Amino acid sequence: MESQWLFNLLLILQFVMLIALAVWAMRLSKRIKQMKAQHQDESVNQKKQVQVLASGSIGMGRRLVAIEKKLNMAVERQSELLSKEGSVSYNRAMELLEMGATVDDLVSKCGLIRAEAELISLLKKESRHNSDYH
Repeated sequence: MESQWLFNLLLILQFVMLIALAVWAMRLSKRIKQMKAQHQDESVNQKKQVQVLASGSIGMGRRLVAIEKKLNMAVERQSELLSKEGSVSYNRAMELLEMGATVDDLVSKCGLIRAEAELISLLKKESRHNSDYH
């Protein structure tokens, strides 16, 4: 009789352990599902961020290409203007400034308009100013 009682006790103990193990496995499974869902959400968010960055980079690249085209056109136009007008007058103006000429002197002797003469004078002063610091 005592062995029957011990056998029943062991059987009940095994049953309780089996239930505890099943509960633990269910909780573990639920936790794994939660982590998987969280991982998928993070993955989706990262993909969206990459797409936003990629589209921004593409847009920026297009803008840079457009700016580069405009810059190249401006450089070509500037070269054309300098060759048409003859950069000799600009070089002469720089030489006269070196010798102490005024803006009025540049206008009269080089055939420049006043705005050009003032601009060249300012550029010369700025280059002197920068060379003093270096």
